[in-house]
Amino acid sequence: MPDPLIETPVAPSEKEKEKVLKSFRASRIMIPVLLGLAVAVWFFLREFDPDQFKAIQWSSHAFFWIGMAVLLLVIRHLFYAFRLRSITAGALSWRKCIELIVIWEFSAALTPTSKGGPIVMLFVLTQEKLSAGRTAAAVFYTMVCDAGFFILSMPVLLAIYGPPMLFPGTQTLRDGGDTGAAAVAFFATYAAMLVYWIIMVFLLLVKPHYAERALGWLARRRILRRWAPKIQRLGDEFAHAADEIKAQRWQYHLKVITGTIGAWTSKFLMINCLLIAIVPSTPFDGHTQAFIYARMVAMFIIMTFSPTPGGAGIAELMMTHYISDYAPESIAFVVAMLWRGLAYYGYLLLGGIVTPAWIAARVRQKNAA
Repeated sequence: MPDPLIETPVAPSEKEKEKVLKSFRASRIMIPVLLGLAVAVWFFLREFDPDQFKAIQWSSHAFFWIGMAVLLLVIRHLFYAFRLRSITAGALSWRKCIELIVIWEFSAALTPTSKGGPIVMLFVLTQEKLSAGRTAAAVFYTMVCDAGFFILSMPVLLAIYGPPMLFPGTQTLRDGGDTGAAAVAFFATYAAMLVYWIIMVFLLLVKPHYAERALGWLARRRILRRWAPKIQRLGDEFAHAADEIKAQRWQYHLKVITGTIGAWTSKFLMINCLLIAIVPSTPFDGHTQAFIYARMVAMFIIMTFSPTPGGAGIAELMMTHYISDYAPESIAFVVAMLWRGLAYYGYLLLGGIVTPAWIAARVRQKNAA
């Protein structure tokens, strides 16, 4: 019996398809790479201390913990693949999910952090012949879960560790200078993320028909006539996603949430491992390691609306400052570059290999049809 939710795929227009394919061009890859290199050169000229760099012990201890960071990167990828397979109700194989997560991460690395590649993934999943509901749910529900991870975990972490987790040297929320600016940036970004998350949860999980009606009303406004088809389609996608999610049992939601928590936790623990690798004097007790983890969650919240592709340049600088109470800035920058090399530039390289092959396969399928 055919799935009632698999009627009409979410079909991007030809113009949108062309725009997505252009985003995968080699010239686009160079933008974040050059931004990252520019920051590295600038920081090298300003802060690099050759004596401190020589003090890094590239011992078996360092390589063990770098290896642990690599393992956590693989685990993170598998958690994301598990979430995608769960959210599509097993319609995609494990191998296909692993491949698509590479493309997802690759597209996110080529777009500003605030966008994160959802339009690209709507296009990609459509090409995999998923249902309208499963395609839309895979994008919108993951957006809700990712934002929810930060929205729900941050108050708990802040209650445990207090203002010092927001930025090195912060004692109270009334501090001035850099620490005060970091606190203001954190709460402003958190508030914006909270509003966005509440709206998404309400429109996707509570009252999805409100989204369809509201967007349909907007599409009929004369001033928005130019964007009417996109607005109308967004309303349809919300309805498809809501129908798909509503039809699922509690095990479905548990798997999706487990994949989300596992993926983000693995990503942050990578930083713990790299810091231990490069700075062996880093306290190994649970409280310190959990505090570093909490600090990284706070940093990522501030990075949410980064204007550069994948946070290129900004992430490296922020990381250097956020762990400066555990390592001199020149050493902290080495940790930051190792982390970005694995979790960001690594996906640029891998995606640059996997994505053209995926596009070529889709073209062959289209020509054979």
